[in-house]
Amino acid sequence: MLQTTTMPLSKGSLHSCTFKRIPDETRFHVVDPNVIQKVESSGKYILTYKEPDTTYLNIHELRKEMGSPNLDLCTEEIEEIPYLVSLSDRKIPITFFRIPNKEKQSAIVFIHGGGYIGGSTLVLQNQCRFLAEQSGATVISIDYRLAPEAPFPAAFDDCKDVVKWLVHHADHWNIDPNNLSIAGESAGGALAVSCGLSEVGKYLKLVIPIYGALDVCSASDLDYWDYDLYDVIPEHKKYVITRLNRFRNLNGTLQNLYLNDISDAKNPTASPLYATDLSNLSNVLMIEAEYDYFRLSNDLFAEHLWNADIPCEVIRYQGMDHGFYDRLGYCEQTKDCILEIAKHIK
Repeated sequence: MLQTTTMPLSKGSLHSCTFKRIPDETRFHVVDPNVIQKVESSGKYILTYKEPDTTYLNIHELRKEMGSPNLDLCTEEIEEIPYLVSLSDRKIPITFFRIPNKEKQSAIVFIHGGGYIGGSTLVLQNQCRFLAEQSGATVISIDYRLAPEAPFPAAFDDCKDVVKWLVHHADHWNIDPNNLSIAGESAGGALAVSCGLSEVGKYLKLVIPIYGALDVCSASDLDYWDYDLYDVIPEHKKYVITRLNRFRNLNGTLQNLYLNDISDAKNPTASPLYATDLSNLSNVLMIEAEYDYFRLSNDLFAEHLWNADIPCEVIRYQGMDHGFYDRLGYCEQTKDCILEIAKHIK
């Protein structure tokens, strides 16, 4: 696993995070070479922010652009079982990933990202397979409804109802309902936290947001968000600004397509940062990327958890950006992240 050090969570914070170092890098405030390559290969630097106009947005093309190439790192056989969860008013596709044996397994629900408007189990299939192999747990990935066809709170309703269904059908799938966790990346991280905050949180022993989109309010409306809070050496600043603006732009897009009204942005189900009742959360492992647009909201949420005496561990990946979980097999940090999750849920 990667070399680690302990760092203050933020300037002035009394708490700390586990800081996962870039391989073979001794400097601080630098961008990982994978991120630099990603920006340079795109040939596009986004150094100023412009509010997105979704009037003529081609949602199908946007969905095709989501995700990154990744590899299957498994060395053991992993069973994949697609299934349709039948509820009274709809059906929700899920996929089980597990080592094929007859033992009762712990389980982790995984929720993909994509700004509530894209993404799928298929995009992160290799990650789900590797997590199942390394943890020995059954991984259940949810293909929740997407906006704009199904706006807020459809995605949350689907994820919450699948958790409830799993608890009631645990014996059939040979999983231990007393050893159930939930994880998700980006929008999926926010959905995982929202499930933990809801009435199904009592079933979840651990909630794991991976650079969760915990606040979908516009950055211009936030008193805690500023480009200057992302320390970086001058020669790498253009890469950081580009990646921050990339996801600041996507956040504006999801506001237009996912939320019914801009006032929903502060609804705790859409933006868990604004939750005032944290009592259903029992334990949280937060995975952060140093140069993620949502990192500052994740830091604040961690502080809220500690202030409420809820156990919370923060792991931050040096020099990484939003979306690094997509790059299994090409980015050492992705593999390390999955190994960390597997270690925590065993």
